[in-house]
Amino acid sequence: MAKRPVRNKFRDKLADYYLTNREITKEADRRYKEEKQKGEKQPWTRREKNMLLITIIAFILIIIRYFVLS
Repeated sequence: MAKRPVRNKFRDKLADYYLTNREITKEADRRYKEEKQKGEKQPWTRREKNMLLITIIAFILIIIRYFVLS
């Protein structure tokens, strides 16, 4: 019997995930540049608002930790 070549399935899936996300990012960047050139300003998405809220809360907690509780 001929020995089968060993396939690294994890590496294949990781590479596919990386390449797919890279294409999605390129498409999103292209759309963003087109909208910016047209002068269209989109309102913030719910995800962007949540990320901003999390960042602000984290910043406040850091300030409390190092300046108030010291």
